[in-house]
Amino acid sequence: MAKSKNNTLNYHLAAIKEGKRSFENAFQSVTRMILESEIEKVVVNGKTTYDFSIFRTGKKHIIGMYDEINSFVSFVKDASEGGSSREMAFVLVGEPGNGKTFLVEFLSAKYRNFLSEDRNRRYTFKFLNMDKHGKYGRITTIESQTYEDPLVLAMNLFETGDENKAFLAKQVGFSDNEIEKIYDDYRPMGACSGYIWNDIKNFTDGNIDEMLKFIEIIPVPLSESLGTVTGKYPAKDKITSSAVDLLGEESIQRLLHITDTNNPYRFDLRRGALARVAGGGIHFSDVIYKNKKDLVQVYLGVIQNRVIEIDGYKWPIDTLIVATSNNSEFHRFLSEKEEAPIIDRCRICYVSHNTNYKMQRDLTAYAIGSETRTTLTREYLH
Repeated sequence: MAKSKNNTLNYHLAAIKEGKRSFENAFQSVTRMILESEIEKVVVNGKTTYDFSIFRTGKKHIIGMYDEINSFVSFVKDASEGGSSREMAFVLVGEPGNGKTFLVEFLSAKYRNFLSEDRNRRYTFKFLNMDKHGKYGRITTIESQTYEDPLVLAMNLFETGDENKAFLAKQVGFSDNEIEKIYDDYRPMGACSGYIWNDIKNFTDGNIDEMLKFIEIIPVPLSESLGTVTGKYPAKDKITSSAVDLLGEESIQRLLHITDTNNPYRFDLRRGALARVAGGGIHFSDVIYKNKKDLVQVYLGVIQNRVIEIDGYKWPIDTLIVATSNNSEFHRFLSEKEEAPIIDRCRICYVSHNTNYKMQRDLTAYAIGSETRTTLTREYLH
């Protein structure tokens, strides 16, 4: 099948240059989504604060939670500007039933809608004609396991940064300032993508035009049920939980095809929840402190270093990590002093119950539903 012109890396880079597509990290995307909506100053309990209209639209939207929303917006804005929040997770702590999970799921739904617009859409790449190499058995196409952005590939086409910058300037026409801005978000390719790219380089004797024929640019699927772009990991029972559900594991099916046992593609990262949101997504960890200690330690590494690491192989990820916890689990975790490092890596936001009687009317409408109440014989109550 002939590859259409708009699936090529050059087309994608040209579209970014013209502003038709965007290259930004998860924090920048979420910040832009929130700040592009209408913002107004409101007085709440005698204090002036900001109200972001994106959280107030839709049939069932967020009610109240002004402090919590402002805390979250300042967190992602700081992270998008390269602040310390880049290496932290945002954790909502409060009593059960006060809307923590609802807030995160509402944010995730808005983010998916935002990314469904053409200019904001996320793209990744896949390798074609892998069966020609003779090392991959019957595997013909391989998608980037962590949904890496095509520009991450463009920044790693050659072994030196200068060659990559020269390629971006010559081939696409990026200015020096634009290249510097792109390189602010530089990260290496994941272990398997880098390994496969090196295989392609050897197969084509380093001819870049031939190498790029093995690349196809594709949009990242936005399916809620697949857990791509926005994914949720609920804490499980102590026995059944394992790091495999987060990071992935070695795949027996792939080992049957791959001849080189050192190939990191033998690890199936999509088996874990993190890889599916690694391309600029939101990872939601529900009741994070309920997980057993070794899993929380895995989270510490992911939050701090923003990489998935298995057996020494590394896959950089671009993910906003949001979590919830109830008070009892959080305080139990705090009492175990040796777990202090993970707390230091979390921006804790305490969520209170709503005490505003006017807002309570809207919350009650959510609780009892909008339909008129009737008896069992369908007679109206009033």
